[in-house]
This record gives sequence, C-alpha cells and structure tokens, in this order.
Amino acid sequence: MSSGISDPSPARTAPTKAPATRLRRDVQGLRAVAILTVLAAHAGVSWFAGGYVGVDVFFVISGFLITQQLVGELARSGRISLRRFYARRARRILPAATLTLAVTVVAAVVLLGPAQVAPLTLDAVWASAFAANIRMAIAGTDYFQAELPPSPVQHFWSLAVEEQFYLVWPLVALLCIVLATRIGASRGADSGAERGGESSVRARRLLLAAIALITVASLLWSVVHTPAEATSAYFSSLTRAWELGIGAGLAILVTSGRVMQRLAAARFLREILVIGGLAAILLACLTYDESTPFPGYQAALPVLGSAAVILAGAVPSGDSTIGARLLSVPPMQAIGDWSFSLYLWHWPLLVMPEIVLQRDLIWTERSVAVTAAVVLAYLSFRFVEAPFRERTVWRPTWRALTFYPVSIALVVTTAFGGRVYADFEATRGSFQPAISLASASPADPSLDEQQALVRASVIAARGNTPIPTELRPALTELDKLKPRRTKCDYTDDTVRDLCVDGDPDGKKTMVVFGNSHALHWVPTLNRIGKKHGFKVYFLVKNRCVSASITTDRGGDEHDPYTECDDFNRWAFKEYKRLDADLTVVSTAPPIKGVFDEDDRWVGEKDEINELMRPAYTDFLKRVDRHTKRTVLIRDIQGFDANAGTCLSRPGATLGDCVMKPVESRETAIDVQVDAAKEVGVDAVDMNSYFCWDGSCPAVVGDTITHYDGTHMSRQYAPRLTEPLARELGIRDRE
Repeated sequence: MSSGISDPSPARTAPTKAPATRLRRDVQGLRAVAILTVLAAHAGVSWFAGGYVGVDVFFVISGFLITQQLVGELARSGRISLRRFYARRARRILPAATLTLAVTVVAAVVLLGPAQVAPLTLDAVWASAFAANIRMAIAGTDYFQAELPPSPVQHFWSLAVEEQFYLVWPLVALLCIVLATRIGASRGADSGAERGGESSVRARRLLLAAIALITVASLLWSVVHTPAEATSAYFSSLTRAWELGIGAGLAILVTSGRVMQRLAAARFLREILVIGGLAAILLACLTYDESTPFPGYQAALPVLGSAAVILAGAVPSGDSTIGARLLSVPPMQAIGDWSFSLYLWHWPLLVMPEIVLQRDLIWTERSVAVTAAVVLAYLSFRFVEAPFRERTVWRPTWRALTFYPVSIALVVTTAFGGRVYADFEATRGSFQPAISLASASPADPSLDEQQALVRASVIAARGNTPIPTELRPALTELDKLKPRRTKCDYTDDTVRDLCVDGDPDGKKTMVVFGNSHALHWVPTLNRIGKKHGFKVYFLVKNRCVSASITTDRGGDEHDPYTECDDFNRWAFKEYKRLDADLTVVSTAPPIKGVFDEDDRWVGEKDEINELMRPAYTDFLKRVDRHTKRTVLIRDIQGFDANAGTCLSRPGATLGDCVMKPVESRETAIDVQVDAAKEVGVDAVDMNSYFCWDGSCPAVVGDTITHYDGTHMSRQYAPRLTEPLARELGIRDRE
C-alpha cells in the first residue's frame, strides 16, 4: 500500500527545495508559557484562574509545527508520506504518554480504593486510544457524575483532540495534492520540473483554502455550541479544530515569499505582534475563570495572541525582538523542552492526593506536587522522550508505527491488571456477612422491618463492624448506584412527550413532579404503580426545582435556568389533562440561588429560604387543584461524605462511614414541609429509613444507601416500596 501520493510524471525532476526548518527558540519559549499557565491554574493560583488557556496555546503551536513539517515535505519531494508522519507522531508522544498512563494506574492501585481504581482503568484505556475527550464529555454531561472528583487522566482530552485533528488533516493534505496534480496534468505543463513546482504551489493554495474552510466551520460551531452545551463543547474536537487550524493556516501562509519579505522589513510590526500576543495570553489568564463560557469566541484571545507571537518570529530576524529574547532565555527553553512531560505528570500529581485525602490540597501540598511534577518531567524528557526521538534504533518507520498497538496493549494490560486487583481488594479478607436484624437485639416493636434494619446497621457501624463482603453493588461497580432515568428523559430541552410508567393498563393515575430527587424514587414508585394499578407519569427534570420561582443553573455564572421555567409550564399544562388520582412532589432545594421578582439573583441561604416558602406554596396550591390527592415527599437527608468512596478506602469499616445530615440543607428542606402544611398537603418523611438516633449508615443490610451525598442509590430505592406505599396511603388493588 502506498504511503503517500506523488506526481506520477515519469519525467519529473526534483522541485525546488524548501529551506531547512530552523529551530524556533521563541516557539519553544511559547511552549513554556503554555505549560506554566496551565500549571498555575490547576495548582489553584486564584489570580491566574484562566490559565487553562495554555491548552489553546498548545493547540496553535501544534497546528503550526505539524503543518510546517507537512508543507516542508511537500516542497522538498512533492508528496506527503502518511507512514512517516504518523511514525514521527508515535516517537514524539507515545512513549511518555504510555508511561504516564501505566504509572497512574499502578499508583491508583496502591493509593486509592477499588471504587476509584475501577473507573480509572476504563479512563486510561480511552486515553490510550486518543478518545479521552469523548469519554470526559460523556461523563461531564451526566448530571449524576458532575459532583464526582475529576479523573487523574482527564487531561489526556487535549492530546486526544490533537490526534483526532491529525488523523484527518494529513488525509486532507493528500487530497489537495491529488487535486493539484490532476489540475496540472489537465493543463499540460511542458516539463516535469515545471509540473512539479506548480503542483507544489497549487497544493499549498488548496491546503490553505481547505484549512480556512475547516477553521471557519469549527469556529462557528464553537460559538454556537458553547453556550448551549458548555461541557461537551469544552472537550469537543469540533469546537477546538479551529484553534489548530489557525496554527496550520499560519504555517502555510508563511511559505509565501511576499508575506515573508514584508514581515522581514517590518521590525516594529514584529515587536507589536510578539508583545501584543503575549499580552493577549496574559489578559486571558487574568480575566477568565471557570465561569467563562469556553471555548466559543472567548478562545480567540489566547489563540490569536499565540498566532501573533509565532508570526512575529517567522523570519530569521524575528529572534531579535524583545519578546523573542524573553522567550529564549535558558529557563524558558528548558521548561519548553519538558513541557509535554510536565503536562502529562502534573495533573495526576495534583488530583490523586485530593482523592486520597478527600479534601482540597493546601498551598504547601500543591507546591510539593508541582515540584514533583517538574522533577518527573525532567526525568521523563531525559530518559524517555529524547531517547525515543533521537536514537537511530527507533528511526525506521515500521518500528515507530508499532508503538501504536504496543502502547494500547500495554495500557490495556495494566488497566486489566488494575481492575482485577480492585475486584480482589473489594472482597479481601475473611467473609463478612450482611447486617441482619439479629445484629441489634433486643428488637424495637415501634419500628417496621426496614426501619429495624437501619437501626441494626447503625449499631453495627458504631461497633466498627467490617464492611460486608457481598455489597450491593460491589465497590468496583459504584456507577450502578446512579439513579435510572425514566422513559421520557427531559434532560434534552427539545423532548416534550408523555410516557406511561408503572402499570400502563392501570385504572388510576399517579403524576410525579420534581427534579433528580424525584428521579431517585423512580424504582420505588414504579413498583408501587405496578402493584397497585397506577399509570405513572414522571414529569421530572434534573436541577429543575418544583416551585413557582426562577432558579439559576447551579454554576458560578448565576444564569437563570429558563429551560426549567419552560419545562414547568409545559408539564403543568399536560398535568391538567391527566386527571390525576395521586400527585407526588419530591424536589431538592435550589443548588446555588434564585431570582426574586425584580430579577435580582439571591444567593444567601436565609434569603433563599424566605423566597422559597411562597414559591413552594404557590406550586403546591396549583398542583392540588387538579388532583384528588397531593403528597409531598420530604427530601431525603444529604451528606458531605460520599458513601461509596468512604467504603472503598483501604482498611475502612462501617464505623468510618457513618454520616450525619448537613444542617443548612435540612433547614432548606423544612421550608418545603412548612409550605405543605400551609396548603394542607400531606408531607411524608422517609428519613427513618436512612438514619436512626442521629446516625446514618452508608450500608443498610448489604445495600449502599446513597449514590452521592444527596441521591438515593438505585439498589436501595426498591427496598422502600412497601414503606412508601403505606406512607402514601395506597391500598392493594380491590
């Protein structure tokens, strides 16, 4: 199979050779700027919160340098070899990346519990296949995973974006060469030399047109998609391709002799470009933060700033500018050399200690982590990156290409070993039975069986009883705790359907209003519906509070959640047509804040509670007018700790994972109950099925009760079917 496409003319002579690519010390210094900004942001330097734009600087640099290689090869030989291209990429990135992934998995096995090791092994496999951005976008857009700690290999998303771009871009380049060759042949050039030279120029023009089209399309998609789907846009190759395209277009543009002549003659312009470009990057670092919608048009500031710096140094005399001299000092050159390895190592060193400690690192701990990252980066560059790039033993193209399957195989093997060890660790030691009622004698006749099991579980935990061996679910399968969505998933704001759950042939109708805290009752209410003959309609939407008030989206930007308002209006319109026999409301309080009648955002807890009481009251009154009976399920207690994470800590016992309610949240929940009393609506309190005597066990019997701090687990919900039916006053079918 051909590794490239060249001019087919038998009389072709070598086209004019392009000048040798010189070492761009300013670009190497720009790499240092990129990694230092990223490092500052991830290390928690508050005034450098926008340092994540360093990734965008990397994208521009990569687009420029890789395209410069492609265009240079085209100028020298009239062709582009895919095999050599991907061999260069393999030597450049795979050794260090593979080492980082393997070491991170091994470190997780040693330091973390099985609950963290299991998902990390899957993340590592995605990362090895250059698909980490897809994996992170899926996880990041899942509401129930939003509060989980970030993956120690999450930073591989940017590497995935680059490699996905370079999977497509060389193929586009080959297509341009084919078109240029055929256009030249159709015009009947007089000689092979003339045909080869013109084809090379024509191919570069087609390349410039192609990258311009890709860049514009990607930029438009980024601008449109970022406000609507911020998380998926952040990780998407489609919203980031234009940043690499800017660098690629710049690499093609500077091959123009006319452009280079004008640039060489304009020293003052070069000074403005490099200083202005660095200032633009710095401005983004200082003014952007986590609340900035990104990438979108906001990414243009660091992207164009990077392009300006690169353009300023495109001529040999560009090295003499003030900015280029600053970028070329030895420390910046050294950090630029280590930048790739430093990027690989810094993130797991900052994230994994926080997972182990279950808290944010203090500044001294972050300083130690950053120092360790620098040391590892030097060692990785010195003994891994450089040898694989420079030693002749790895120069043959076929050997370099074997890095791809070998890399994936090594990571998959390490991940598989980590998962096997996690499974073993989860059930390590002698068999420990599930907690039973016999664990708490004498019995308390005032409690039903499930409440008595909660009491027994608290008593067992207070006695530091070992964690049961056969948990539901296993500690390596904690994702199964996540509440299951309904048939009609209203996460997508375009979905406006009614779906029947419960008993589709039932003669009675139950309607459920709420947000994700109604969703975690789905297994319970569905079973009640099937057993007692209810059609069940779940009008629930994540983050959407069932109250007559506009809330924010739960982020730091304090944007009104207008989609929730639209959904509540639609849901209520449909609800009035259903003629419900029973309406159940279960909703969590607002996450961050609400908007008052003057559209002023309110974030102080006492003020929120004052506004929420009439908002709940009005909602319940409107609901109660169109149903035979309304019941509010008091929101279950929430905790600061994560049950699954606590249980998976090495050496943990049930006693280590006894949780207590968050007082401020309980106050907000009490507002719901007060509103129900005002309206005359029954309020059901199920907290005795989670806690006893002020203590809340992470495990009741053999079942983990919570998915996270506030959501009931999918496995525990069915155990409350009979208790909730009794509390709702539902009798068996007649």
